[in-house]
Amino acid sequence: MPAKKSRNRSKPAVSRAAKAPADSLLARLTRYVTRRFGGAEPRDPSLEALQERLKYKFRKKNLLEEALTHPSFAQQERHRVPHNQRLEFLGDAVLSLILAERLFHDLPGEREGELARARSALGKGELLATLARKLGLPACLRLAKGDAAAGGREWMSSQEDAFEALVGAVYLDSDFATARDVVLKWFGDLDELRAELLSGDNPKGRLQEWLAQRGLAQAHIYRLRQTTGPDHAKVFQVELVVNGEVLGEGEGRSKKEAEEQAARTALVALALREQKQQQTQQ
Repeated sequence: MPAKKSRNRSKPAVSRAAKAPADSLLARLTRYVTRRFGGAEPRDPSLEALQERLKYKFRKKNLLEEALTHPSFAQQERHRVPHNQRLEFLGDAVLSLILAERLFHDLPGEREGELARARSALGKGELLATLARKLGLPACLRLAKGDAAAGGREWMSSQEDAFEALVGAVYLDSDFATARDVVLKWFGDLDELRAELLSGDNPKGRLQEWLAQRGLAQAHIYRLRQTTGPDHAKVFQVELVVNGEVLGEGEGRSKKEAEEQAARTALVALALREQKQQQTQQ
């Protein structure tokens, strides 16, 4: 099971939305997300409406409420109510298994490294936060008054945590098979999404072009985080940093492979971020 994803809660490195080339990965992925979920984010905060969007009816409503409870709300209530961090921990593991099992069966001829790369892309925080928004989770979050006033519903970390907590809640309320079927429906056409995330060659070149169009070509670096394994089977872990913010992480049997994976995940993050910015401007 992969290590827990790191989360960067700082301001986005790229704050200016710009139109991507019509045939770029960014444009194709944006079209996929819009086509699958539509352009409007659901705003109805009622749990009944949320369950309709989830296509799942909870037997234990307390699990749903817990999944939507931010730690700040529990602190405000002097910890008289549970918050969603434990469910988020469980949901992260359940989601990883759901994606791993699906990829294992869908790609019988792929090597372990390619399966891991696909799972990493499909489990990326920016994608999970986007799915959370399309399910209308931000409107349903229980936050402390201060965090809510500060825009806490729009924090990617809050949205991603709620999505993973919801996965954990569905699993505890039912069983793995049910959770798998429900969660995969939230992703839409997983084969098409995976193809959009991983298509094309030279991800570092595509990223360089994207950054150059926005005057950020000199603002990114690939940073080696660590090297593990014996000399004959080393594994390199790399992170891509743009203007001080980590936008992509990757690992591979060589630095080049790790950097390419980091560039791919960064392209996904930037595509989803641009989509959100464009919706805000509409």
